[in-house]
Amino acid sequence: MGSFHTVIVNLKNYKESSGQNLEKFLSSLNGIERENNVRTIMAVNPLDLANAKKNSPFEIFSQTVDPVPKGAFTGKIPVESLREMNVKGSLVNHSENRVAPEKIHSIMEISRKVGLEIVLCVESLEEARRYVLLKPDFIAYEPPELIGGDVSVTSAAPSIIRDVVDACSAYDVKVLVGAGVKNADDASKSIHLGAQGVLIASGIVKSHDPFKALKGIIQGVADSS
Repeated sequence: MGSFHTVIVNLKNYKESSGQNLEKFLSSLNGIERENNVRTIMAVNPLDLANAKKNSPFEIFSQTVDPVPKGAFTGKIPVESLREMNVKGSLVNHSENRVAPEKIHSIMEISRKVGLEIVLCVESLEEARRYVLLKPDFIAYEPPELIGGDVSVTSAAPSIIRDVVDACSAYDVKVLVGAGVKNADDASKSIHLGAQGVLIASGIVKSHDPFKALKGIIQGVADSS
């Protein structure tokens, strides 16, 4: 068996996977066999974190976090609050929720102190080279023009994925491939290009059979490990 890999499913705010439908969606994934070499994570809207923690068979991450301590910060999501909920990590700087560079630096500094894992999303090789210096737990490469589409980044930009992997490997930062990842073949190609896993959303949530879709993604990663 090869090295350890990761599959993160971003539930976004899709109707099918948030609010009153969250429990039903997570229940539909019950029974998926866990592969020993694949870590599977659900990235959940902060409003749904408590419910997800009760109902998910997988690890839970937040979709966002703020660079603030506990205190007079109305409407913010402190790093410490996530850790108190036993949420292990968070996405940061997703293309749908971009964060200013100075805030990214602050998030990384605070998260490191309390042990919150950070999946730092980037839109380009240049961003990957800039932010890998902060040593997040993961760099997720997602060209924004491919998000939610039918063209996988593994097909559209395989050479850039290799370049992102090369840029991050020197700092021991894991790379996830996002944007258009839809099936086991896309997941397998991502691993063969040097990534440690995938970040996927609509390919699971919008599938007519999320159980089958996620099982295929996990198997595609596991078989390529």
